[in-house]
Amino acid sequence: MLRIFLALFVSASLSACMFTPREGPLSTEIEKQSTQNDYLVVDVDSTIVDGLSRFNPVGLHTQFTTTSQRLPVSTVGTGDVLSVTVFEADQGGLFSGAGGNKAEFPHVVVDNKGEISLPYSGTIKVKGKTPLQIQNLVVESLEGKAIQPQAMVNVVRNENNVVTMSGDVTKPGLYPLSNKGIRLLDVVAQAGGTKFPARETYIILMRGSRQGVQLLETVMDQPDENIYVSRGDRIYLSHDPQRYTVLGAVQKPSVYTFNSSTVSVLEAIAAAGGLNDNRADATGVFVFRYEEPKVLDTMNIHYTRQVRGKVPTIYRINMKHAQSYFYAQSFHLQDKDSVFVSNARSVEIGKLLQLMNMATSSVRNIAVTGKNLEIYD
Repeated sequence: MLRIFLALFVSASLSACMFTPREGPLSTEIEKQSTQNDYLVVDVDSTIVDGLSRFNPVGLHTQFTTTSQRLPVSTVGTGDVLSVTVFEADQGGLFSGAGGNKAEFPHVVVDNKGEISLPYSGTIKVKGKTPLQIQNLVVESLEGKAIQPQAMVNVVRNENNVVTMSGDVTKPGLYPLSNKGIRLLDVVAQAGGTKFPARETYIILMRGSRQGVQLLETVMDQPDENIYVSRGDRIYLSHDPQRYTVLGAVQKPSVYTFNSSTVSVLEAIAAAGGLNDNRADATGVFVFRYEEPKVLDTMNIHYTRQVRGKVPTIYRINMKHAQSYFYAQSFHLQDKDSVFVSNARSVEIGKLLQLMNMATSSVRNIAVTGKNLEIYD
């Protein structure tokens, strides 16, 4: 009976060795499982690094390319208050009086039909017109009535030419636009700026049916992204810190926040305390990412599977090669990326030998106990 028990114990112990606990898959397992087309494994080299660095996400400048670098045209809308002054060339005209050959109308309100009404001119449609265009309309309405009329139109109070600021700003609200044009960062400054660091804040611009998103720090660093705003724009600032995860055979696995606008794989590993010398497989440093298909297309990488429009992609860096440190330094992480360092196969073998040693030690102990029992019998 004792021999049967010992045999069963040894068999169970050896079976358990096949399921030793570990934090994640081995490097070979990641590559083997990719053949099932669940994800794509890409070995990082100079071509991949260059391809990724050339790809720039669609920013505000590209999204609003037709208006981003052009001064917006200030037009009149419903509720605006205009100042209209009409001049005549000689005495005896419609507007002659003690004040000279002119008439001033300092508070002309644009009604809900987008129209204004002036003496002798009648009703004039002004909605969507610039002050200069309105001047010409006033002059045309007085032709044949006044003596060589001229007009001057100014916007006294602009109720329509505004943008909306909301979200994580100090003073959300409506902000008027000047005739000389105003850029995105100017409006943010008028609203008191963001409540959080620029590298943790996204700026969302909505213009009609179009929407663009950009990191506020990028808008500050890249002048092209600091576009002109237009009437009716809705600007929303959102505090959303960028994060990445480092797991596996590193000293301090954890979730980390970007401490600058860019973080490389090398910097991420250093932030996690570096590779664990006793466990890490230097050939198996991986970056897990849902990649944009157009990024892979530009590098001529074939893929078959997509999840919510993106491709599950694992970038592999072999840190045993010296040049790979340059690749890791140039490979910039994105928000929600995961860096995983796999265990070396020798670690798994060591676990197996340790379990086998525990099993044989237990067998010896049981054998000794059995002999002692036989002696007592």
